[in-house]
Amino acid sequence: MSLESLLLYIPLSALLVLMPGPDFALVTRVALSHGRGPGTAAACGVTLGIGLHTTLAMLGISAAIAHSPLLFNLLEYAGGAFLCWLGLRSLRGAQEAARAVLRCGEAAPCARTAGKADRNAFLQGFCTNALNPKAIIYFLTFLPQFMRADAPLGPQFLVLGGIMGLEVLVWYVTLANLLQAVRAFFLRPRVLLWLYRLTGAFFLLFGLRLALEALRA
Repeated sequence: MSLESLLLYIPLSALLVLMPGPDFALVTRVALSHGRGPGTAAACGVTLGIGLHTTLAMLGISAAIAHSPLLFNLLEYAGGAFLCWLGLRSLRGAQEAARAVLRCGEAAPCARTAGKADRNAFLQGFCTNALNPKAIIYFLTFLPQFMRADAPLGPQFLVLGGIMGLEVLVWYVTLANLLQAVRAFFLRPRVLLWLYRLTGAFFLLFGLRLALEALRA
C-alpha cells in the first residue's frame, strides 16, 4: 500500500478506536472496580480479539461469514447473548461488589483472587470484541479502502489489522492507567453500585439490539 494511504489510515482508525462501545465500557468498569491490573488484562483481551478478526479477514473467513446470512445471524445471536449475560451479571453483582468494598476496599474479594480477576477480565475483553459482528463489517468495508487491489490482500490486512491492534492496546492500557487516578471515588459503595448498574444496562441494551438485528434479518 502507498505511504499516503497508510498515513491517512492511522489517524482515522485511531478515531474509530476511541469511539465508546462495549470494549470501552468493559475496560472502564473493570479498571474502576478491580484496578489497573485487571483493566490492563481486559485491554489485552480486546487486542487479541482484534488479532482474531485480522486473521479471519486475511484468510477470507470474514468475507464468508458476512456473505452467509445464517453464519452472520449466528454471530449476532452469540454476540448479543454474551453481552446480555455480561449485563445481567453486572446488574446482579452490583450489590455484592458494593458489599465487597465495605469488607476489604475492593470490588472483588481482596488480593487472594487477583489472578482470577485478571483471567476473567482478559476473557471478557476477548469475547466482547471477538463476538462483535460489527468488527467483521468494519474489517471488510473500512480496511479495503486503504489497500491496493493489484497487491496481495493478506499481507495488507495483516499490516492494517496490526496497526489497529497496537492502537487498541495503547488506548485501553492508557485508559486503565488514567482511571487509576479517580478509582478511589468509584470505590465508594453507592457510586460503585451505580457504575455496575449503568454498565450492566449498557451491555444488556447493546446485546438486545444485536439480537433484534438478527431477528429482523
